[in-house]
Amino acid sequence: MKRRVFLSLPIVATTLACAKKDDAWLLIESVQEHLFPKTQNYPSAKEFKATRYLKIVAYYDSFDKDDLDFILRGVEELQKSAYKTILTKDEKEKILQAFGQSRFGKNWLSLMINYTLEALFSDPIYGGNKNEIGWKSFHHNAGIPRPKFRFGAKHG
Repeated sequence: MKRRVFLSLPIVATTLACAKKDDAWLLIESVQEHLFPKTQNYPSAKEFKATRYLKIVAYYDSFDKDDLDFILRGVEELQKSAYKTILTKDEKEKILQAFGQSRFGKNWLSLMINYTLEALFSDPIYGGNKNEIGWKSFHHNAGIPRPKFRFGAKHG
């Protein structure tokens, strides 16, 4: 193997790992959007930035790393079930219904619903509930005082 090729291998591996993670987040976004579609009265998961919220909290120090591993394992299992972001609503529903029949799938979908609801009702400072859209749709008044910094940290 030539030196140039050998030296480029870690870059290729890192790029592939990042692309795989990006694909995972796109699949998670697709599932969240399917579970929480836009209705006449309520915003969709995409509108209230559910995936953005989950990405932010998932990589914070206090996040349960077992949850993150479980989430990413669930993505792999869904991909094995032929779940793709380009499927029709009915195709996604059929795959998710079948996926939810297993204990693993049921627990994974439950966790997705939990984190998506957190995004809907959390303070926007944490990355979800964009423009307080979740609060407004449920006519919720935020508690006072509101957080000034994410996770209690002071940002420059």
